[in-house]
Amino acid sequence: MANYYSLLGVDKNATADEIKKAYRKLAHEHHPDKNHGDKASEAKFKEINAAYEVLGNAQKRSQYDQFGSSGSNPFGGSAGAGGGFQDFGQGNFNFGNMDFGGVEEMFETFFGGNPFGGSAGGFGQGQANRTRKKGVDLEVELNVTLQEAAKGVAKVFKHKHKVNCNACKGKGYEVGSSRKQCPTCHGRKTVYQRVQTIFGTVQQEIVCPTCNGNGETFDKVCQICHGKGFEETVEEINLDIPVGISSGQRLKVPNKGEAGYHGSDPGDLYVLINVKEDKKLKREGMDIYSSVEINYIDLLLGTNAKIETVWGVVEIKIPALTDPSKELRLRDHGMPKLSNSNVKGDHHLKIKIQMPTSLSKAQKELLESVRQENK
Repeated sequence: MANYYSLLGVDKNATADEIKKAYRKLAHEHHPDKNHGDKASEAKFKEINAAYEVLGNAQKRSQYDQFGSSGSNPFGGSAGAGGGFQDFGQGNFNFGNMDFGGVEEMFETFFGGNPFGGSAGGFGQGQANRTRKKGVDLEVELNVTLQEAAKGVAKVFKHKHKVNCNACKGKGYEVGSSRKQCPTCHGRKTVYQRVQTIFGTVQQEIVCPTCNGNGETFDKVCQICHGKGFEETVEEINLDIPVGISSGQRLKVPNKGEAGYHGSDPGDLYVLINVKEDKKLKREGMDIYSSVEINYIDLLLGTNAKIETVWGVVEIKIPALTDPSKELRLRDHGMPKLSNSNVKGDHHLKIKIQMPTSLSKAQKELLESVRQENK
């Protein structure tokens, strides 16, 4: 039996979320609908699915860890990759004791719904009414400088998204339009379509494409949106970037996602922050690191130096006979804490010795006399 952890590319100590993420990525990559006629991808897809059916279930994973990857297969089926799943597409697969959590999540990812017509709990429970579906959430990426992340900044950017049609308020038809039952779904608002899967052909319940989930059709569609219920717009978004923010963090802008279905609430906009790398300053958590070149004479005798920080240029004193191997620390000159801007990290300064490219005769004689004194 193949090693299921290796099949999914995860460590044996991986968390459930890490396993799920790895499974979804591989399943999407090797899905038969994306690799028509590719037998190798089809076989790989079956192996991936078999691995997740075990590792995605806490009880089965515990049994698998106990029995190991050699010897008998405690989950039944042959000892080849995907043991117990050898009957895919043959019409005799046993669904009796199978946990469909992972499989249904996969269909939710690829097809937007559960092809078995029920909720994640199993068969026959009925599809949720989707006709008042909230709009889709959107995500955009926004770049900020390191200095902007330290001090906070107000950003303005253009954002293109769908909004409910103002003329019909998202309904898709004109006021006073006569209505009749949809001839496609007969008022049910949803229809079934056949989907070819690794289990064979199954039915998937989808929103009726004729009436868009209304259950009714109208003789006068909106002339502005042509029955779609939405229109595209570009608007300016004003967003306050909080001090101390880091790359990868997201800010939520409510109701700026896509328009809601038939006038329902719109989705939200999530702004993914990317703090651009600075050429001179390096960030590690709340601390900042940089270097400064000091002339070897100044390093011996002491001097003042101007240092660039995230808060601007500051002047510091370099003591005489400073050891260049030791870092200087500027306390509270680092990044502020996101949850408490009064708390700041430090700025760590590394000194680089600036050596002359040549020496005059007088300089050589002077340095030689200094060397003689130190003998």
